[in-house]
Amino acid sequence: MYDLRGHGGTSLGQPEGTLTQLGADLASLMDATGVDGAHIAGFSLGGTIAMRMAIDHPARVRGLVLVATSSRVGRVAADWYQQRVEMVKRNDPELRATLDKDAADVYAESASELPDGLLIRRQSTADPRGYGNACAAMAALNGAPLDPELGRISAPTLIVASDLDRHCPPKAAEIIAAGIKGSRLELIPGAGHPIPVEKPRELAGYMNSFLAARD
Repeated sequence: MYDLRGHGGTSLGQPEGTLTQLGADLASLMDATGVDGAHIAGFSLGGTIAMRMAIDHPARVRGLVLVATSSRVGRVAADWYQQRVEMVKRNDPELRATLDKDAADVYAESASELPDGLLIRRQSTADPRGYGNACAAMAALNGAPLDPELGRISAPTLIVASDLDRHCPPKAAEIIAAGIKGSRLELIPGAGHPIPVEKPRELAGYMNSFLAARD
């Protein structure tokens, strides 16, 4: 696990607001740590970065696990992301309250996990510019979705979705599965968007089974 550009302990550098750069950051991290190839797992935004990584750096990805993620965003979602980009740019005094509200929305199906979720969100966005950069990358998925490039992903792929996820619903997972030849889709019932928090045992089971088959 690592902090994305401009989040937590990772500096912002010269952000481009693109998934291409965020995927290249992961490849650079692997270079710096001497990892030639690895199984890459990504949750939500991390899933879009993982897909971009598998498209742009296929030789580095031995296996791919995509959790509660999407290869595209609709117009309404793109506007939502862009609104937050603009709030960061103008240092909007309502930004912190908005981020807290967004976190509460994500944990709507698991309110008991919200305090820890808020702590993580607040720590990782102490400098909100990294968050704004990530939002810009996601907003761009409306005009330039990953869908047409999914066929270039050659790594064995596991896709995990949940039935109560309002942010990346099962339909989003089905679109990805249709685009990546030979991919495997698993649906976890009774979970919202943060599957790793709400259903960790089930998710770990699917991942361990998938990785064991690869190795």
